[in-house]
Amino acid sequence: MDRPLTRRGLLKGSVLFVAGAAVSACSTGDPLGRPAPAQGTAKITLTHWYHEYGEEGTQQAAMRYAADFTKANPDIAVKVSWIPGDYATKWTAAVLTADGPDVYEVNDVTPNMVKAGQVTPLDEVLGAEKADYNAKVLEPYTWGGKVYAVPMIVDPMLVFYSRTLFQQAGVSVPASFAEFSAAAVKLTQGKRKGLFAGNDGVGPLGQMVPWSNGNLLIDDRKITYDDPKVVEALTALKDLYDAKATLQGYSTDWWDPGALINGAAAMQWVGLWAVPGMTEALGGDFDAFALPPFGPGGQAVVNMGGWVQVVNGKSRNLEAARRYVRWLWVDNTAAQTDWSLAYGFHIPPRNSAAAKAGKLNTGPAKTVMDAVAAHGIKQPALWTPEVRQPYTDAVTAIVKKGADAKKTLAAAAERSQALLNEVPVL
Repeated sequence: MDRPLTRRGLLKGSVLFVAGAAVSACSTGDPLGRPAPAQGTAKITLTHWYHEYGEEGTQQAAMRYAADFTKANPDIAVKVSWIPGDYATKWTAAVLTADGPDVYEVNDVTPNMVKAGQVTPLDEVLGAEKADYNAKVLEPYTWGGKVYAVPMIVDPMLVFYSRTLFQQAGVSVPASFAEFSAAAVKLTQGKRKGLFAGNDGVGPLGQMVPWSNGNLLIDDRKITYDDPKVVEALTALKDLYDAKATLQGYSTDWWDPGALINGAAAMQWVGLWAVPGMTEALGGDFDAFALPPFGPGGQAVVNMGGWVQVVNGKSRNLEAARRYVRWLWVDNTAAQTDWSLAYGFHIPPRNSAAAKAGKLNTGPAKTVMDAVAAHGIKQPALWTPEVRQPYTDAVTAIVKKGADAKKTLAAAAERSQALLNEVPVL
């Protein structure tokens, strides 16, 4: 759900639920668009921010969950705000003061957020059910032994491919990066390219390929990508780029399965969310595999993204906010399954809920679930956008411009380490 998917004219603004009734909340008198106090039995009003999801029905579902919570807890009203545009910039500004949302969603929780009081520990919210969540998913949101987020959805990303095109080219599912690269070259015929990983020809593979060579780029408080394994991986990625087997400049980027559906590429790096669209267009003529190990000593990689709920540590209604988050994102597995699978296609974060989701247990979805169990890797929380930017720039210089890999990575690693050193220790 965190891709810039096509918008479908979803309702804008905010809706307040008080004692089960919906009240429009599009006032411009409050800088956050909050309504005047509503009539009813509620003693507390919580504000809950979502980014503008592109999947039809999600906003209505979020409002329905809030209404159901208020029915069960008439002392707590919930104002759902659907935030369009640059959500990250808006929530970052909003939580600088106590007037920000009580509950909001994010992709990452950093030590800076913890230190600034923009989040609060949610261990009691997770309770005994914490064991029912994927430990890899919880790890990046854990600081000083405390968990600061409750997962909403899990979004695995890996390689999808056309069965027919593989058969026609005599290509098997690759078992190493060398085979993967060779397959991309062999599958490139005419206007069709063998692989689509991003419109720049590199996309997420700039990070994924070194991971598959046994280097996670960062190890706790130490930058580790100034390493021969990363040099080797990026050199091989440059060879693939130079072979002109990767699709570039397509009408949509890697997060949209259109290139694979339309035959512009035979393989595509994309996420589980694309399975329904590919099934509708291709039937059973596609499947998936983890990015293969780079070579001996490497590891296959499935990148696990997603969204999590946090409670603003500056909220004036902390206990009510925690109560709401537990009701919706821990206890209410029916709502979690609905949120993950009724509108888009994602893994419900509780293992027990995911195991019962029939849609995830057949066809390519089952392939993805098996790959997640065997090879799922979650981005380390300290690999923040600021810390990784020097690395991203280095990948571009090495793969696309032919810069010396060893020297470029060494210089970038120094800059990343300096930025990492500025992140507070908890």
